[in-house]
Amino acid sequence: MVNANLIFGGIEGGGTHSWIVLMDGKGNRIAEVEGPSTNVLLLGLTECFRRLHQLVHDAKKQAHLPNDTVLEALGLCLSGCEEDKKNRELEETMLAQYPDLARHVIFSSDTHGSIATGSPKGGIVLISGTGSNALLVNPDGNTFRCGGWGHMLGDEGSGYWIAARGVKILFDEDDHLIDPPHSTDTLRTLVYKHFELKDRFGMLHHTYTSFQKQNYASLAAEISKAAAGGDAMCALIMYEGGYKIGRHISALSRNIDTDLLTCDTGLPIICAGSVWKSWEFLQEGFIEGVKPHLEKDEVIPKLNLLRLTVTSAMGATYLAAQRAGYDLPRDYSKNVFSIFTHVQPPSVCTLQQKRTSMSLSSDLIIGKANGKTYGKINGGTNGTSSSTVNIS
Repeated sequence: MVNANLIFGGIEGGGTHSWIVLMDGKGNRIAEVEGPSTNVLLLGLTECFRRLHQLVHDAKKQAHLPNDTVLEALGLCLSGCEEDKKNRELEETMLAQYPDLARHVIFSSDTHGSIATGSPKGGIVLISGTGSNALLVNPDGNTFRCGGWGHMLGDEGSGYWIAARGVKILFDEDDHLIDPPHSTDTLRTLVYKHFELKDRFGMLHHTYTSFQKQNYASLAAEISKAAAGGDAMCALIMYEGGYKIGRHISALSRNIDTDLLTCDTGLPIICAGSVWKSWEFLQEGFIEGVKPHLEKDEVIPKLNLLRLTVTSAMGATYLAAQRAGYDLPRDYSKNVFSIFTHVQPPSVCTLQQKRTSMSLSSDLIIGKANGKTYGKINGGTNGTSSSTVNIS
């Protein structure tokens, strides 16, 4: 039964900024406010809770609600809240410290909030921004993840990875470890201009002494622009980035619920992060990456890539209502739009023997970008030879 007097809140908390949404019991959005970072790992518990409380206060003020209004439920989807046990402890602590904030509280990861915003029965959120990460939420609530380990252990296909890949190609070429299949003149100009280098030794300062991940990652946008301008080397790097992002999906495929795999509209994949702005140059590599590569990988018959049109604080609000046992009216069609739908060809769906994994080598793979096919770079590292990806 709809109760318009109930107020639900949701917060999307990131490392740089946060958003809060308030909705009434009819599903109407009555407030939306931006605030500072609410990453509990970066801020500590005390400061994080103070900022969350302030966000709720500011949202109630915008909605012209009395300051003593108690929310029926508050959903907090924050970066850094990845562990279920820790999240339950946070819920208990917040309810104890702020008993008049909300009757029900739920903590979850920011990735979970994105899925809840765009898909009612679960799906995958695939992040490719400064870093990369993927989270699968099945209809029964079980979750599985791939990536999210930072630039030292992961971030494949992210803005950082694309930039670092370009830098590494130049170093390996200069050390005569590889022979790039295309001219690196444009790539070299981009790297030297971006980091204001006089020679390659200056790159060590940016990589070690004064490393700034965001600055590194911002080079990816320049590589994408060069790919758009027809540079073959940059197009190949973007293809590789797409392939690496796609591999997150194939890695999760063995754990995807049958209902999601057989969904008529395709497996819903919420795409978050700035790298998706370069989708045109990631697409063909991505398609190759989502195919089965390991023994237990499953074929995904159809997938549907979605972008959010609203803050994932909406999803946090939905999770809050769910925690309170309230069926909050919602219209998912207003929260997302499809950027790409792909149906796997019969040649993939009927494979009896699945593809083997790519080598752990970071050598360039055979790629296809801008309508051209590119050869691999000769040479390997760590005793491995460069591997290939067959283009069907």
